[in-house]
Amino acid sequence: MQKKSLIKGTLILAISGIIAKFLGFFFRIPLIYMIGEEGIGLYQLTYPLYTFLLALASGIPTAISKMISERMAVNKSREAFRVFRVALVTLVVFGGISTLFIIIFSSEIIKMFQWNRDVYYSLLGIALAPLFTSILSAYRGYFQGFQYMTPPAVSQVIEQITRVVVGVGLASLLLSQGIQVAAGGASFGAVAGAIVGLLFLIYFFSKNKLSYSQNQECASPYSIFKQIIKIAVPISIGHAIGSVMALIDSMMVPGLLRSAGYNYQMATILYGQLTGKAFVLINVPLTLSVALAQCIVPAISESFALNNIKKLKRNVLAAFKLAIILALPCCAGLYALAKPILTFVFQGRNDGWQLMQILSIAAIFIIIAQTATGILNGIGKTILPVIAMIVGCIIKILISIVFIPIPSLNISAAAYGTLFAYGIVALLDVTMVIRYLRVKINIKEVVISPIICTIVMIFSVVIIYVNMYNLTSKNSLAVTASIFLGAILYFIMLLITKTMSIKDIREILKKR
Repeated sequence: MQKKSLIKGTLILAISGIIAKFLGFFFRIPLIYMIGEEGIGLYQLTYPLYTFLLALASGIPTAISKMISERMAVNKSREAFRVFRVALVTLVVFGGISTLFIIIFSSEIIKMFQWNRDVYYSLLGIALAPLFTSILSAYRGYFQGFQYMTPPAVSQVIEQITRVVVGVGLASLLLSQGIQVAAGGASFGAVAGAIVGLLFLIYFFSKNKLSYSQNQECASPYSIFKQIIKIAVPISIGHAIGSVMALIDSMMVPGLLRSAGYNYQMATILYGQLTGKAFVLINVPLTLSVALAQCIVPAISESFALNNIKKLKRNVLAAFKLAIILALPCCAGLYALAKPILTFVFQGRNDGWQLMQILSIAAIFIIIAQTATGILNGIGKTILPVIAMIVGCIIKILISIVFIPIPSLNISAAAYGTLFAYGIVALLDVTMVIRYLRVKINIKEVVISPIICTIVMIFSVVIIYVNMYNLTSKNSLAVTASIFLGAILYFIMLLITKTMSIKDIREILKKR
């Protein structure tokens, strides 16, 4: 089986992730037209529960990748294959239990989370997704263990394309049965996507079978299972706590909005504005930040393992610098052009643009927190980011309980809760990085210079947008032109102010 370099493989996965995000992003445009914001709210309500269940097992694919890679390095191919089989059975069991839990207790789940009863169809639509997605993740972990990233990357794109086609198609076919049934059809797109993505990987797996001798020594299945759990549990806990932020919104926001005087329909519409529109756009820079973290963490881990303190500190500073350079222009652009961008993307349905402004600020702290978390994981301090996320979740819950019932704040309080929660998480994570690595962050280089470049860009973007709109009266053209020219100007400003250079980029992304 062909191997890929670490950085090349990471970039392949990053590109496929971005493509998948954009496909998911455009998935919501026809849905908005067909089922409206109420339907989007019903569709979105179930996803935090689904992602939370997947997060509980998310450490297992990582364990598969790690354990297979280790065993292939010492020519234990038989044991490597046994790792995959044991993990596959584990994920089948977990996915099956999760699916049965959703199907059997769907009514109780709706009552417990105080959801609109119309969400029942969306919950059933997504019920099979944990089973097939869990199996799919096992195969992805297998290929990643060989550092062969192309099959998982292609399957991710295929999965999302299928999800869009099937989800939109079923929503259209079922619309005559009611918005709630159409939302359920859209939810089933996730199941179809996972099945098709899985079939692709099974086919690829059958064409690239691992050969080994039956005479090779091999650990027992039970021993391998214990090792998988030992590696997977801390990773899963961290991911699960991270997904709790979204689950908190799903559980609490609709009910708290009703306590503020809104009926079920209006509460669902407001929730749809938050998660089905604002969060979708905010996820674009967040996807890029994940790709950035994946490129930086290996450099940090290597220099830490070699006890090369000078190189370690240089990589830490470069990580934060790149995170800020990435976060500020994307988030500032979403803030300044929130209403025009939503008008462009959702063709006049720009309700919720104020929420996007709040979340665009929150995204800066999320990106910083993701970068700091990557650094802490790279030096083996995996429990510290978990503690920070627990603190963030507590803050978010308190803000939601206190402020969402206030009619003048309503859904905005949920967005502010995310902002303040991740602000604290980022502060804690960065503080822990500084404490344990004793690095001194150059505020001028890492913060002030990127802010100057961003301010110049934003003023220019607003001026370009206003003049282009006045000249053409076309919002889509004005948004596209201002974003494109703003990106070019920002890059030029980075070079002029010497905030970033080609040498810096090569230093971070160079092959290990």
